[in-house]
This record gives sequence, structure tokens and C-alpha cells, in this order.
Amino acid sequence: MMRIALLHSILQKFLKNFVMKKTSGSKTSFGKKPTRDKTEKKSMYVDDGRPRLQQPRKEKIEQPLDNMRLGELTIERMGHDGRGIAYWNQKTCFVEGALTGEKITARLVANHPRYAEARVDQIVEASVDRIPAECQHYAQCGGCQLQHAPATTQLAIKQAAVFEQLERWADAKPKKILDPIVSADYGYRRSARLAIDERGEDFLLGFRQINSHQLVNIDECSVLVPSLSQLIKPLRMLLANLSTKNAISHVDLLSADKTFIVFRQMEPLNEKDYEQLRFFSKNQSCDVYLQPNKSPELINLQQQKVDPRLFYSLEKYQLTIGFHPLDFIQVNADVNEKMVHQALSLLDLKPDETVLDLFCGIGNFTLPIAKQVKRVIGIEGQESMVLRGRENAQRLGLENIEFMAADLEKLGLPRLRQVCGKLDAVLLDPPRDGAKQSVALIAQLAPKRVVYVSCNPATLARDAKELLAAGYQLTALGVIDMFPQTAHVESMALFVRK
Repeated sequence: MMRIALLHSILQKFLKNFVMKKTSGSKTSFGKKPTRDKTEKKSMYVDDGRPRLQQPRKEKIEQPLDNMRLGELTIERMGHDGRGIAYWNQKTCFVEGALTGEKITARLVANHPRYAEARVDQIVEASVDRIPAECQHYAQCGGCQLQHAPATTQLAIKQAAVFEQLERWADAKPKKILDPIVSADYGYRRSARLAIDERGEDFLLGFRQINSHQLVNIDECSVLVPSLSQLIKPLRMLLANLSTKNAISHVDLLSADKTFIVFRQMEPLNEKDYEQLRFFSKNQSCDVYLQPNKSPELINLQQQKVDPRLFYSLEKYQLTIGFHPLDFIQVNADVNEKMVHQALSLLDLKPDETVLDLFCGIGNFTLPIAKQVKRVIGIEGQESMVLRGRENAQRLGLENIEFMAADLEKLGLPRLRQVCGKLDAVLLDPPRDGAKQSVALIAQLAPKRVVYVSCNPATLARDAKELLAAGYQLTALGVIDMFPQTAHVESMALFVRK
């Protein structure tokens, strides 16, 4: 019995050492090694300053893809958007701010599966064509892309963009290449929208940075007409001193028969602010209006709803065209008049003809066409601009114009035939996404001549292919440099039915 009692005592002591029990900050279980608290991170090595053969491995810090250095690249040619083309990592790389033949180092902007986008970091070997930028804000501002290239180089880039797109996607070469329509390199733009940022310490007024939503705080803009550029500094001072913060989000500047400013209003202003605006308007000799958030209406500085008009001229046709400050107009007055003249010359209008003007807006082409033909029909999707077109026709005494508000995709061929009857010519000036549906309708209406004014070479090429398939030939094609110093390009094409 004593032996059994002794064995029982030994077994109790053995079990006591291995049963589950609480310890400070951790749990130990039977058959499992105790582990250190994972929240307590201690180095495996004590740094005593002595050299060791083995050191703790340092954590690898991966460089982010954006802004990564790409090393030295050679620019092989220019792209259609004004960027240089190089090759990096076995893919095409579009480099902003580079010219053909240059050796540069670049930083990555975006890495796509089939191509990459980058910006110039340093110029190792500059092109002989490279020139200093006119604008002090050019390096940061996203408004212009080609100030580092002379006007002749810019024009060559734009012509290549248009002609190569037509040849590649529509297999089309014009019988005649039109002389390019050009204007002054700077000081040409008669309208602009400036953004505002009051979130930081400094009050920012300007345009977006390159590849960013951040603003560049500008003092002037070299492509704006001087009367608008000179307003930027006093505008910043005015807006920064308004007592109602975050009240204004954008500023629209317009220069026509008078200087016009529209403030996009997000919050109500107090009387002190209105007094400042009235003083600014008088002191700067400009008309100032407010556009309440998301409203199509304007209010004046007496807080009354108004419906103002501005006017621009087409001197060759002895026309003054009225527009509302929120209407779309072409920003380059000189190029616009030359463009209208070229379009009407290509249409080769006769006094007994009927013409259809699609995407007619306020009548930029429609009104001068009316002075040369028997009848013209202008179709526009925006009702307000149609009303402006009718208003212009009535004021000018042009009774052979019919303005119509319609969505061409919904209008359909039977209704279009009913409205137009037999057509001799069509002019269309669509937005950037082109006129795919309209071109299909035009082909079925079968006018003799079609003049297509384009602001996007890619959609022009797509729509040209449809017209060629419908029995038209590309008779003439030319570039319109509406926006010098930028990569934007407009063009005009004449299609004649075989």
C-alpha cells in the first residue's frame, strides 16, 4: 500500500507540471511549446556595433511604378497626340514633352499591358527644333502641350495625325491637299474656364496640372487674348478677399464685342461680396454675372435673372452672330472666319440649292450659307442653341433658314427626308465622338457634296470609311490649327458622290 501511495504522489507531481494553466499574457497547452506574444517584436540580434557575417535581412522597399525612372530613351517619331514615341521594356512608350530624334531620360506616368506613358525628366541630347516655352507656367500647366516646338513642327505633327489616320483606317488619300488654316501662335483664345481651389493656405486660380487634378496657380495665360489674360491677377485678388469662402468654383472668361465674366456660384454671397464684385466690374470695364450651381440661367450683380447676349462678326459675310455666354462658340475668332470661308468654298453653293447643316449650333455655318442658297436647314440637339439660331436669322432678316432641334439618331430617315426634301449638299461639324449615325443617314439622302469639319482625326477616319463605302470619294482634305501650342487638331474634308 505504501508503494502505491508513493507512485500516486509522483504521478500527481508529474501531471501538475503539464496541465493547462494561465501564465502572464500567454497560454500554454499540453504537448505544445509556449510561444512569445506576437505583438512583442524584438530583433534577433543585438546591435553592439560589431561586424557580423549575418545581419537581419532588411525589408525590400519597392519603388512605385508611377514616377519610376525609365533610363535613357531615344525618340523615334511623333505620335498623333503630340507626344514622342520611344520603346521601353519591349513596348511602345509615349513620352510627353519630347521631340523626334531626342535622347532623354523619362519618368513613368502609367504602365499599360500593351504600351506605356511617360514624361521627360532630363534632355540628354536636344532636337535642333526645340525652342524655349513662351509661358512661365508651361512646365506644370496642362493647358498647352507643344510650346517646346516651333509652329512649323507643330503643324507637321497635326498634319501627320490627320493624313495618317485617314490612310490607315479608311484607306483614303485625298485628291487635293488644302493649305492649312493657321493664325497667331499666341493671344488667340477668346474664351477660357479657370478653376479655383481654396483648400490650402494659398488661394489657387488656374488650370489643371499635367496628368493631375491639382491646380497650377497662374498669373497670366499666353494663349488667351491679352484683355482676358490681364484679368487673371486682379481676379485672384478679388476672389481671395471674398468673405464667403468656397462660394465660387469656376470662372468663365469671354471676349467678343465686350469682355464678359461668369462666376460659377456654389454658395450665396453676402452684400459685402456683391459690392466687391460691382467695384471689380466697373474698375475692369467688364460685365460680371453669376451662374447658380447647376442652373442654366444667369443672375446679374443686382441679383436679378437675366438673358444677356454677346456678338461676334463674320466680316466677309457682313454678319454679326449673337450668342448666350453659356453657348458653345469657336474659341479662335481668326481661324473661325477662315474656316467658314473654306467650308462654303468647298460646298460650291448655287443660288437654287438646298443645304443641310448638321450639329449647327447657333448658326456659325448656317447663317452665311443662307446668303448663298435657296434654302438651308440647320439641325442641332440642344434646344437653347436652336432658339439662338432662330433669333439670329430673324434679326438678320434671313427667311430661308429652318432651325430644328432634334436627335438625329431618333429622327430617322423618313422624317429627315420629309423635312429636307431633295438635298444638294450637307455640312456637318460634330463633337469629338464623330457622326457615325449621321453619316449613315447622309449616305441614304445621297447629296452631291459633303463637307465634314472634324475635331478628332480618329472619328473622321471612321466616318470617312462609311462615306467611301457609300460611293463618295475624298476630294479634298486640310488641317485647321484652331489651337496653336496644343496637340488638338481640327480638319476639313470634302466628299463628292461619284
